[in-house]
Amino acid sequence: MPEMKSASSDPLMEHDDLRHEIKTRFDYAKKNMKDWEDIAKEDLAFALGDQWTSEDLQTLKNESRPAMTFNRIKPLINLISGYQRENSSRIKVNPEGGEDKIFSEVMDRLLKHIDKTSHMAYKMAYWFDDGLYTGKGWLEAVLTHESDPIRGELRFLQRSPYQILVDPDFNEYDLNEWPRAQYLFKCVRFTKEVLKEIYPKFSKLIDGFMADSDDQVENGGGLLYEGSDDDYGNRPNVTTIVKKTQADDESGLKKDEKFTVKEYWRPKMVERYFVIDTESGEPKRFDKKDEAEAFSGTQGGAKVVPRKVPEIWVAAYVGGFVVQDEKSPFEPFYSGLPFFRFLADWVPSAETEELKVQGVVRSLKDAQREKNKSKSQTLHILNTQANSGWVGDEDALTPEGWKNLENMGAKPGITIKKKRGSDLREILPKGPNIGHLQREKEADDEFKQISGVNPDLMGFQENTSSGRAISLRIKQAIMSLVRIFHNYRYSKEIVGQFILEMTPKLFDEKKVLKVLGPQYMQKAVDPERYPQGLTSGHIAAFLQMVEDNKYDVFVSEADQNKTIRYEIFQDLTELGKVFGPAIPLDLIIDYMDLPNSEEVKQKIAQNQAQMMAAAQATGKA
Repeated sequence: MPEMKSASSDPLMEHDDLRHEIKTRFDYAKKNMKDWEDIAKEDLAFALGDQWTSEDLQTLKNESRPAMTFNRIKPLINLISGYQRENSSRIKVNPEGGEDKIFSEVMDRLLKHIDKTSHMAYKMAYWFDDGLYTGKGWLEAVLTHESDPIRGELRFLQRSPYQILVDPDFNEYDLNEWPRAQYLFKCVRFTKEVLKEIYPKFSKLIDGFMADSDDQVENGGGLLYEGSDDDYGNRPNVTTIVKKTQADDESGLKKDEKFTVKEYWRPKMVERYFVIDTESGEPKRFDKKDEAEAFSGTQGGAKVVPRKVPEIWVAAYVGGFVVQDEKSPFEPFYSGLPFFRFLADWVPSAETEELKVQGVVRSLKDAQREKNKSKSQTLHILNTQANSGWVGDEDALTPEGWKNLENMGAKPGITIKKKRGSDLREILPKGPNIGHLQREKEADDEFKQISGVNPDLMGFQENTSSGRAISLRIKQAIMSLVRIFHNYRYSKEIVGQFILEMTPKLFDEKKVLKVLGPQYMQKAVDPERYPQGLTSGHIAAFLQMVEDNKYDVFVSEADQNKTIRYEIFQDLTELGKVFGPAIPLDLIIDYMDLPNSEEVKQKIAQNQAQMMAAAQATGKA
């Protein structure tokens, strides 16, 4: 690489403090996560069948011994993963009170629409798998503007467990729970062409990148080539710079060479201004003081209140340069990190990351190694004992006969002629050592005990048992997985809450009307509260409620409804068993959180009326 000289003035040398902050925090996070990352990569490779070290393989090869792999871990992962896919429920918005029922139904339909268009359930399944393999699964929320260039659409991207680095000193499950993670890094790699599309203002800088490193000098920071304009559109003096050689030419680089971008997400405490809206009685937020004062003038001179609030910012760092530093695209609707993690086995009190976060694989590796080694050793013994050798008098065969016996003695049906009166016999092999067989059996037993998954859950019936006994053993095995699914459910609720908060950004009245459909807008609501059905005014009010964070709903898995309404429904159901018709069916339906509940009640009422009319007609006859 030719020697280069720096330009005297370079605006790219800005952000010195931010650049230092990024480098310091990234190095600190990387150092704290390195041991976990190394073990997690081994866990993943192990589960996928790479279960022998290169040293062991070479040793066995040198000794002509087999290295067999009987992967017991992958079927177990497939079982848990299949159970998740078969039994996992969608995320649902549930009302806390009766007055929130229609609002929650509308929000739930919007959430279900996003689930469908973003293929969220599919992405979450592999999010779950990453947690089983390594202990961590990551999803990133992004806004795309291909289908909706104005409001955008929500998408979820699968991120490798090794792409994301979180503040090592943060010790809560939810990254946005107080005191919230102070920073997060996402590492991605792009070609120059993609980088220039993402950061077009820095196209000239990106063209000069020579290596995937944070070294500014190596990547041409502040450097000028002969014949190129500087950042102010001036022609530099050709005597102060070097000529661009063929080695530096773009055509001399690999066409698909990629460069690492470190996205640096962090909350900033910024001052914002609030004014009470006299009509709604709620505070309205403004980014600038003059905007707040202007609104205050329309509210009879209401007081402008400054407050420090968290705001998420993202910087992009590539080749040693900061090429982006701006507010999160989700602001101001969502002031949190748009990254969501699933931790399979999480022990927050552990001192190191490798002990704190584990997957299913970690504790099974030793049992799996023992299984592979004992099985391979047993096969080696059987192979070597198949031809145990020959013993006989020295003169039993001629020298040539001994040589032939050595070469052909193991051949089936071999004919041997020996000297009369001499002794020549095959050495009878011993059976496999009972210790080797016991070793393999113990490895199988240890695998079952450590995993907690018994043969009944795997679908293998080891002995004859009653159906009740089998059912109890299956339930016991499932109980060993409860902690994993409990964490997964919490992760899904965090994602669901994020989607709910983003609805005012993603939808306007027209888009909501299109998702709900005219039939729901006109008929599937309470006719007493909404005699004309839902209107665009109601929808606008619902979206404003979300934007102002003034709603009373609960986001959970569909089968994990923990609202007060659901508790009342359970109580009414128990009363119905005792008092029968004395408990009105309409009342029970009202507390079921059933979509289209009004339509259901109308159908039941019509059916009951028809049955009564038929009964009266029969009585008259």
